[in-house]
Amino acid sequence: MYHSHNDYWRPHPLFSALAVGCMSVEADVWLSPDGEDLLVGHDKRSLSSSRTLRPLYIDPLLQILDTINRPAPHETFDPTAQASGVFATEPNTTLILFIDVKDDPVKAWTLVLQLLGPLRDLRHLSRHDKTMGTNQTFWPGPITIVGTGNIVKRRDINIGTDLQEWHQRHDTFLDAPLHLLTETGFIQSNGFYGSYELKKEFYTASAPFSKAIGSVRTGFSTQQMETLRNQVRIAKHRNLKSRLWGLPDWPRGHRDYVWKRSEYVSTAKVRFML
Repeated sequence: MYHSHNDYWRPHPLFSALAVGCMSVEADVWLSPDGEDLLVGHDKRSLSSSRTLRPLYIDPLLQILDTINRPAPHETFDPTAQASGVFATEPNTTLILFIDVKDDPVKAWTLVLQLLGPLRDLRHLSRHDKTMGTNQTFWPGPITIVGTGNIVKRRDINIGTDLQEWHQRHDTFLDAPLHLLTETGFIQSNGFYGSYELKKEFYTASAPFSKAIGSVRTGFSTQQMETLRNQVRIAKHRNLKSRLWGLPDWPRGHRDYVWKRSEYVSTAKVRFML
């Protein structure tokens, strides 16, 4: 499945990715100068007050889902029913919205949680929820929010101050470091916040290709192939979606080898997917 990397560079952010069937998109977010909004861009030089998270992603998703899920006359509301998603031919498939925090994770993620309010109120977000009175605890929704970037180093901010409430219900997940996964936890790393994990804290596991297995200019070594297979296997065993970016475009055999194993492949070239 394809992931729209640097999606905000498209002629039509979000819509260009959906048009070619991308199952996930990514927005890099930065705090605005006044700290009241989230600007979307690859680096600080590319930021503009006219490109923020809400009009580029939140509002369009609300509009799409409102149109698709408009209730029929006299239809009874079912709190356990899953709303139809953004893909017309696969309405039960979720769209993953990666939010890559490039700035202060404490302030930025607080704004993210606030901006997600309208999607949350309409039950459009996938969620872990033990309050529904059934044995089911994970409730898929049209949109799955996954935090990546600096927020992964401050996982406590996503959990919040009430751990018991978080265990009962939460609708934002994190992106684990694929190359640090073990069968039961994580390899210790100075760049990652802790070796432990909480149940249903992560939804995906990602890594840049070079960090996952190193350079393949001269071809895959036996050790590299085994490393890649093992990383994807562990992610799948832990019910995490694996994602790699920075893949080699050439030779095609190297690229295709990875495509067949990773669940999500990042691409900045959605025009070539038509």
